[in-house]
Amino acid sequence: MAEQLAQVSDDTARLRILDAIKAAPGGAVTVGDVVAKSGVPPAEAERHLTLLVKEYTSDLDVDDDGNLLYRFDPGLSARQDIVEADRKRRRKEAFKKAAIAFFKAWTVVMIVVYAIIYVTLAIMAMIAASSQRRDDRGFGGGGRHHGGGGTFIPIFWGSGSSWRSERTRRRTIRDVEQRVGRGADPYDLRDAREDEDKKPGIIERTWYFLFGQRGLEQNPLEREKELLTYVRAKKGLVTNADIVALLGVPYDEADAIGTRLVATYDGELDITDEGLAVYRFPNLMLSGAPEVQEQVPRLGYTWQVRKKEHALRANPTFLIPFLNGFNLVLAFVTYTTLLPILGWSNTFAHITLVFFPGLFSVLFFAVALNRKLREARAAGQYERDNMRIAIYRLLFQRRRPVVIPGDEQAIAAAGLGSWGTRRLHEECDAIAMELRGDCAARGDGRREIRADRVFREMDVVERLRAQAESKQAVGRTVFSTRGPLEARPIEDDALAQEIARLERE
Repeated sequence: MAEQLAQVSDDTARLRILDAIKAAPGGAVTVGDVVAKSGVPPAEAERHLTLLVKEYTSDLDVDDDGNLLYRFDPGLSARQDIVEADRKRRRKEAFKKAAIAFFKAWTVVMIVVYAIIYVTLAIMAMIAASSQRRDDRGFGGGGRHHGGGGTFIPIFWGSGSSWRSERTRRRTIRDVEQRVGRGADPYDLRDAREDEDKKPGIIERTWYFLFGQRGLEQNPLEREKELLTYVRAKKGLVTNADIVALLGVPYDEADAIGTRLVATYDGELDITDEGLAVYRFPNLMLSGAPEVQEQVPRLGYTWQVRKKEHALRANPTFLIPFLNGFNLVLAFVTYTTLLPILGWSNTFAHITLVFFPGLFSVLFFAVALNRKLREARAAGQYERDNMRIAIYRLLFQRRRPVVIPGDEQAIAAAGLGSWGTRRLHEECDAIAMELRGDCAARGDGRREIRADRVFREMDVVERLRAQAESKQAVGRTVFSTRGPLEARPIEDDALAQEIARLERE
């Protein structure tokens, strides 16, 4: 999630920063406010703010520590050409979002609508064929054939209803078995309803059927925004343990990510007497309006994020692929049988009823097959990652070693899969090593995964957070572009030189 910086176009970054300014009380923001609200890295945020200060009605304040506070008119007033250019950028971005949403819905609607069209064509062809036989054989014979054709509709829908009932029954049995496996009451209707509410919708499942995990990838700015919101909610203090829990990476990788975050967001690295690293981000905590820091971090821990993908894998869509296969077969039948019976031989009918839906169905299955092959190649790693993340969850939530055998059911409670004692023993040493812990044998023949370093980091950073200030506002203003009457006397020569440079810029 934070392995690399967000890479977005200038237009996207500019609009995100404008949104952050508009959401700020009174239009007053610091670079830290903009970074946390938009996800744009500090260097880019400063560059865009410098441009926006020139283009929009604004003022620049400097406090006695040299911190900058950007004050924009709450209505974001500017020359008409600048406002219109930003409106065009917004319309372009809105169109992209609408196009993606439309394509997702259209993929499902396309299959369902063509299934209905093909069923209608089949009925029309049967009626046409029945009428032709009645004309050829006379009224009496036609009556018998008409009666036979008429039974098609109730028989068809009746068999479909039976199929749906059987599928519902199997799903109910599977849900009960899963609840029993988790140790839950299988007759608890409240628990059953909660399980149903967590199941993804048909469009989301179809999208995952086509693209897999790639279809779940989030906008890079949104990922950065959520991560920085978490840092702010934690008073600007995080450790490698936080990064491990958030991103699900091994400890060594979390160490590299933390170092990169410090370099990117002007952070500081503190080493405790025990040799534990604590990352501090004071500039992210600096705010023009402290109330903007009261954001609820929406970033889920790795086991929560992973559970969404696993839910999509565990609840695949069968209806849409079935209808797509039905359409593919009926496209061929339409070309060879239905269109000749109906007497539709024009090019438009062949394109709209045969070529286009047939090509769509083939591409649908081709994209899904590519996703399936990709997942099959990575199935072993996916299963192993799920095991590791489920063990992470247990370690972080209980803050004590995971015992094997003994904790198998608690590991499975993460909802990412279940593993036997032998399989857990095979990965015990590797998973412990990834957390810079150990998998030690106990006197009773069992083994336990320890992560003492992670636990110490969690304790240290929580003590530091208890002593830290949750809000850090800009200090006393010593200079302001709002006018000479509002300017403050400047006593620091170095600060005076810096402000003079800012004025020239």
